[in-house]
Amino acid sequence: MNESTNPYQPPEVDIQPPETGGGPGHLRDSPKTAEAGRGAGWIGEGWTLFSGAMGTWIGMSLVAMLIFFALNLIPLVGIVAAFLTPFIMAGWAIGCERMRTQGEVRFEDLFGGFGDNFAPLAIASLLYFAANMVVMIVAMGITFVLVGGVAAIGMGGGSQALIEGGVLVGSLLGALIFLALTLPVIMLIYFAPTLIVLHKVAPLDAMKMSFYGCLKNILPFLVFSLVAFALLIGGLLALVVGLLFVAPWLACANYAAYREIFIGDAT
Repeated sequence: MNESTNPYQPPEVDIQPPETGGGPGHLRDSPKTAEAGRGAGWIGEGWTLFSGAMGTWIGMSLVAMLIFFALNLIPLVGIVAAFLTPFIMAGWAIGCERMRTQGEVRFEDLFGGFGDNFAPLAIASLLYFAANMVVMIVAMGITFVLVGGVAAIGMGGGSQALIEGGVLVGSLLGALIFLALTLPVIMLIYFAPTLIVLHKVAPLDAMKMSFYGCLKNILPFLVFSLVAFALLIGGLLALVVGLLFVAPWLACANYAAYREIFIGDAT
């Protein structure tokens, strides 16, 4: 029997980015600075992508959530979830690109980052993880100094109330410092998987481009964050089920932001 007609042959699955003719040559020379109101516009364009295949997007989102949840249940294995994040982001970008160009999204697109782009995405994941570890160590060190300083003052004769208040303030300052240091790390990875998987940009270059793309669009991302926060609150109020709609919708909106910032057009 001819191999091409063998009924026992496993089906071939295409998890590579769709051929759209887009490549590094289609990227802007520098990231575009969008108007502040475009933050809300990206969410609107994300809805167009999401609503075109709502069931598939929700299924993909649910599977991704279950994978991360399962990994975090296993001691010491939960750390793997941090490495998987850029791969899931890349798969989502592949799905959005297919939706924009072909009018469909395939469930297997979620795992598209594990194809030809595995190596560069793995490098980006390691760099992202390392940056997070540095931020955590620095924030913990600063918090230790702040809290330790307060404790030292207390041992010198301070009241118990003063010590407890100082420890609380030191801990809060440490948390704020951690958040402030985490934001640049998020900016590094925010668009990097998309640039790697759709444009074959080298990992370090993709992270630099992602950072500058976010930096030049602080205002639209502020608007984006406010609208996204309102949608997430609405999703929570809808007995959490609403998050199954909001989370993939916002992920599609991130693709719309990428199109405008790095390509120069909207979806």
